[in-house]
Amino acid sequence: MNSPPPVRVYIFTWLALMALLAGTFALAHFHLGAANTAVGLAIAAAKAVLVGLFFMHLRRASALVAVFAVATIFWLAILFGLSGTDYATRQVTPAPWSAPEGH
Repeated sequence: MNSPPPVRVYIFTWLALMALLAGTFALAHFHLGAANTAVGLAIAAAKAVLVGLFFMHLRRASALVAVFAVATIFWLAILFGLSGTDYATRQVTPAPWSAPEGH
């Protein structure tokens, strides 16, 4: 059985996550246009990778666990892709509206 990593690994991972959290906070206060979304998603992906590799121990996991982790990411990409395609191809049709009577 593998021994757990030293405590310093968890401390450095936590510090990296806190730095990325500060980056997310700072990004919320800057207006970079369309780059805000891209940078925000990149920061979120970095956080997910850190959590997966170090806190979930995927770095030292068996091949079967690694295959399922990759399959999960693959299916999540398919779901996001299909949802994005559905959203991008919808037509905007405003609902009919009339002012209430008597006001």
